[in-house]
Amino acid sequence: MRLLYVTDRQVDDYLLKSLRQASHVVEPTICPADGAEMVAAGGLYDGVILDWSVLSAEIASEFAKAAHEALIVMIAEPGDEAARTAVLRAGADACFVRPASFIELENRLQALARLVRRGDNAAPTAVELLAGQRSLRVNNQTIALSPQEYQIAQHLVAHAGEVVALERLRQQVWGDEAETGPELVRTSISRLRRKLATAQAGGLLRAVKGHGYVLDPS
Repeated sequence: MRLLYVTDRQVDDYLLKSLRQASHVVEPTICPADGAEMVAAGGLYDGVILDWSVLSAEIASEFAKAAHEALIVMIAEPGDEAARTAVLRAGADACFVRPASFIELENRLQALARLVRRGDNAAPTAVELLAGQRSLRVNNQTIALSPQEYQIAQHLVAHAGEVVALERLRQQVWGDEAETGPELVRTSISRLRRKLATAQAGGLLRAVKGHGYVLDPS
């Protein structure tokens, strides 16, 4: 992918190197105004990575409008959920908080790119959480879930396309319960995957060896 990397701080050399090692062509700039001009001038970018000091809906909106055919990804210091939601509503396709895992960022870029390549004639798998029924609707089929399975699904849906670490899921669902080990998380994931398979969506949730799990609706 051809990416424009724009930051209002010092360039993250590790991130820049990692993106290039993943075969992306990356143009960096530490001048936000220059970045906006580069996309407005018709730069043919597949994506714009905004490495920002704070979560900014205004910046996300500015670049989403200027580069309306490019993927917009923002990386910033942790902010509240309202700020993250505002960034996504302003036009960003994904939002990460620092320290952002490169494997999660790369998987998200690839998942978003697949959705773009599919075009208007092919829709991604429809996934909907039904909180009142503690269920998941996939491909117009309703799947009843246990409380733990529902919380896992809720977290994965909120971070669709991202690789979510097993430990992150354990903390999200079970907290600091001492008796909860990684095997319990894996068992719950296995049950959830078997239920998805009954809705012909067995590939929706997959393991990324050594990193965690990703819910990929593309």
